Parts: sequence; structure tokens; C-alpha cells
Amino acid sequence: MSQAEDETSAQWAGERERRDAMRIFYTIHHPKLAAFVARRVEGQSGAEDVCQEVWRLFFIRYDAYLKAYDEPVKALYPIARCRIAEFWNRRGRMREDPFEGEDLALLTHAMASDLPVGIERRVDVERALACLPERQREALHLHHIDNLTVLETAVLMGIGENGVKKLLKKALSTLRATPALTAYRPTATSQEVPK
Repeated sequence: MSQAEDETSAQWAGERERRDAMRIFYTIHHPKLAAFVARRVEGQSGAEDVCQEVWRLFFIRYDAYLKAYDEPVKALYPIARCRIAEFWNRRGRMREDPFEGEDLALLTHAMASDLPVGIERRVDVERALACLPERQREALHLHHIDNLTVLETAVLMGIGENGVKKLLKKALSTLRATPALTAYRPTATSQEVPK
């Protein structure tokens, strides 16, 4: 083989490797991205359109994201958030409150092990969540409902991973102590009272 043929063969192999890496990245991250978008965009076709636009924009600059970020997923969700905002802007509306309907039920279910036993009444949970600062609610929503990792949540919130961990810990602590959930806390028995 000549040197030109070797270079061409190497370029083809490099391009095939790049496409395979992109395909794997898409396969791993698409289900989570699709769920993230679907929770924020009404209608299945609207959500699919937004997802496809996110992937198109992401893969246009894929090589740049590989160089700029230790994990390219750090670029994916900010792109999604911008496309979602554009979706609502085109309709002349703002995104609705993240704690409505199904999202509230999902959050309650996802956090059941972290909250006092027996929470069944949605009204009390809504009151407890309403007591949280917006940033804490956002961290809970992204991490527990959208199933984003702490890293992905940090990227979307524009803070470090430790900042997200602190927000989540503080939110759970506040929920455990909130008066709105007092009736659901187990009562101490005489055997449990310290002497």
C-alpha cells in the first residue's frame, strides 16, 4: 500500500470510530434526555421534535464538546434547556411549575424512603414542597424525577456537584422536619424514650 492509501484507510477507520462513539453516546443518553424533554414539553410529537433538534445541535459540535468537557454530557442538557425554552416562547407561554400533577406523584414515590412513613395525602406533600426554596425544589426535580446524576444536575443548575449534594441534603432535611408532615411521623413509644 502507498502512503496515500494508508492515510485514507486511517481516516476511514477514524471516522468509523467517531461514528461508533457518537452512536454509543446517543444510545446511552437518549432515554434520559427524552424523559427530561417530555416532562417539560406538551405533546409527544413536540417532545420528539425538541429531542431531535437537541441531538442535531449536539452532534454538529460533538468534536468540540469532546475537547472542551471531561464529559460531553455537560453540553447536552444546557442545549436541551434552551430548546425547551424556545418551544415555550414560540407558543407565547412560560414553563409551568415543575410540581404539578404526575410530577408530584413521581417525586413523592421516588422519595418515599427518605420521607416519614405513611405519606399518602397529596395536599400535605404539596405544602411541604412549597416550603422549600426554588433551588432545592429544582434539584429534587432534576435528580429524583428526571433521574439525572448529580453531575448532570450540577451542569443544568450551573453549580458544582457538592452544591447539588448540599441542596438535596438540605431539602430532604427540611422535608423531614416540616410541620406540614408532622402527622405522618411515627410516635415514640415508652420503650423508645431515652432515660
